[in-house]
Amino acid sequence: MDPISNPYTPNAGATPEIVIGRDELLEDFKVLLHRLGRGRTNQSMIVTGLRGVGKTVLLGEFRQIAEEFKWRVLELEASKHDDSHFRQTV
Repeated sequence: MDPISNPYTPNAGATPEIVIGRDELLEDFKVLLHRLGRGRTNQSMIVTGLRGVGKTVLLGEFRQIAEEFKWRVLELEASKHDDSHFRQTV
């Protein structure tokens, strides 16, 4: 692919021009929110992957969807070296 036209932007969490190949995960997240909104349970979601695959971008998409569903979004960052702050905050 022409590097100028390539939509991939290797920049931690930068919003790309387009999010592709994530439709199934986005739909699963919507189902999760619908079920929780009705007081039903569903499988939790854990986002994992190598650096640069779009985890932060996907979480941003989840945030937008959750806000559209009128959910409050809380953003916390955990560190593998200091879990006491995370635990105290939670």
